[in-house]
Amino acid sequence: MSLPLDQVSCWLRRAARSYTRARSGQVALIFSLVAIPVLFASAAAVDYGRRNAAKAQLDAALDGAVLAVMSQKSNTISTTNLQNMETQFRTEAAKVPGIAVTSFTPGSPVNGASSLSLTANYTATVKTSLASMMNIMTMNISGSSSSTRNLFQYINFYLLLDNSPSMGLAATDTDVSNMKIATGGCAFACHQHTFDSKGNITGDSQNDNYHIAQKNNIKLRIQVLRDAVSALVDQANSSMSLSQQFQMEMWTFNDSTTQTRLQSMTPTLSQIKSATSSIDIAYAYYNQSDNQTDFERAIAKMNSTIPASGTGTTSASPIRFLFFVTDGVEDTGGSVTNQSAGFQYQSNRFIGPFSPSTCNALKNNNVRIGIIYTQYLPIYDNDFYNSYVRPYETNIGPALKACASDGLYFPVVSGGDITAAMLQLFSTAVASVRLSN
Repeated sequence: MSLPLDQVSCWLRRAARSYTRARSGQVALIFSLVAIPVLFASAAAVDYGRRNAAKAQLDAALDGAVLAVMSQKSNTISTTNLQNMETQFRTEAAKVPGIAVTSFTPGSPVNGASSLSLTANYTATVKTSLASMMNIMTMNISGSSSSTRNLFQYINFYLLLDNSPSMGLAATDTDVSNMKIATGGCAFACHQHTFDSKGNITGDSQNDNYHIAQKNNIKLRIQVLRDAVSALVDQANSSMSLSQQFQMEMWTFNDSTTQTRLQSMTPTLSQIKSATSSIDIAYAYYNQSDNQTDFERAIAKMNSTIPASGTGTTSASPIRFLFFVTDGVEDTGGSVTNQSAGFQYQSNRFIGPFSPSTCNALKNNNVRIGIIYTQYLPIYDNDFYNSYVRPYETNIGPALKACASDGLYFPVVSGGDITAAMLQLFSTAVASVRLSN
């Protein structure tokens, strides 16, 4: 039997409404089932972000605590240093909201042959917010930090300063010109004794070139050298990372019998600075041999004075440097190893370039040699220079460079800045110790 069309339409509307109500219930059920993990995931994301932010703060606090120890001016790390490191970390960690440090473990410091290392670790918890609704009350955090640096090096410096008459050369081209005008043609400020008729020394001549230079305010290389040593002391004092890290001893030299220790090895560098007033040109002598620059005897004296270089890790085993300032021209009455390199002038006087082999004994003892070459000024209007220096003048610098340790040779032209060269030599020497470690 068939139903009227209007009854069929009514039945279909009732069926549709019934289906719609049933479908709404299913959607609500499905939504509720999906919402729970979404809510959990959202809560976890929020708290995980808080955890990461807290970890970043704790890691930074740990790095700071470790670096505070490593920056101490010491080659050792004490128990007190480790305790202070933990205190610093915990103090900073307490500033992070919701954090509880559960452990802090400093590693044992590692003293290597040339380096110092330190590690530290922590564990902590951070309180959750939304995740606590899911009974997750805290989240764990852990971190570690490590640092390694070179050991600070103890260094002993021996200053060997050429104070032969050639260091009486006027310091700049202008000074050379003024010196020639003041002396009637001589660029050197000779410092000479006067003699009576029997050859006895009677006193200092106030008319020699040394005093003429002083009266005319002409600066000499020897004066610049005094300034350079004084600046070196200031630089060393300001560069120390350890108490008494740098010590110095100072010598001048000229002829074969005169190596003068102006100041013995001292950690009180102000004593070196005070002794710079004693750096002066050696006297030349009338009627006597004019052989006033004896490198080989001076270096031999250093060989017997300077012990073998140590590791530098303790004050009892310092690394040792010889700083040698000279114009590089040998002028001696003694025998030399490079006899063929220069000229035998008369029977008791040899003039020639420095012999690099002179430095071998020091180098074999790991003593590092730094050289400032105060370049010998060409004086081509001087017959003696043209005859006995000019023929090998291009060999003077290379011979000194061959003596110097790698990177520690600094030539200074006439009028150049000896002080700047001295400070650069010091900085390079100290840096070379760090790099080799």
